[in-house]
Amino acid sequence: MGSADRVSTGSDAIDSLLKGGLEKGVITNFYGSSATGKTNLCVEAAAEQASRGRKVLYIDTEGGFSTERFAQVGDEEKLENVELSEPSTFNTQEDAVNEASERADEVDLVIVDSLVALYRLEATGDDIPEANQRLSSMLASLSKAARENDIPVVVTNQVYSRFDKDGVELAGRDVPRYWCKCLVELTDGSGRKARIERHRSLPPDRSVRFEITDDGIAEQKEESGGVF
Repeated sequence: MGSADRVSTGSDAIDSLLKGGLEKGVITNFYGSSATGKTNLCVEAAAEQASRGRKVLYIDTEGGFSTERFAQVGDEEKLENVELSEPSTFNTQEDAVNEASERADEVDLVIVDSLVALYRLEATGDDIPEANQRLSSMLASLSKAARENDIPVVVTNQVYSRFDKDGVELAGRDVPRYWCKCLVELTDGSGRKARIERHRSLPPDRSVRFEITDDGIAEQKEESGGVF
């Protein structure tokens, strides 16, 4: 796919990993533990597109969107191009997602950060099947909006540790895995790393080491940095 099929995240490191940026027409899911860079990436992608005069719908379920950070990585005057929604319940998240899906023809990027924070409050005991169905319905709407309007949709996903084997599992498990055509894991162990788990045209386990700076997400400066 050429650059016309991609939308820049504003980060050279992540754009390099994804061969040009976010793929249009699909949902890209950035997942990882707390403080691995998910919200930073979302704010930077929003700032990049807004600074180009493009419209962004940003659904913030965790109160993580920062106008100060936006101004650091983008053009503060272009904040008017970002329409922010801050649902505080799973019901109001559904409303926000449905509205974003219906208005996708008006915008160039939709972001949901985080997809599952409010879901996890609902998905307990006997309520898990219903919560999963509602989450699936939201993702179906976002997937249809992305495809029909040829825009990228970004969601972030929380994770939990697996007890049966090493690694982490996405909150929502198979639901986001089914609907999100691009899955990128963010980790912060011995240095930050973004790793492709799944992509329609790029190989799995392709990765880049990065760091979060005042100017945004940049490739790690050490010799071990870069895409590998």
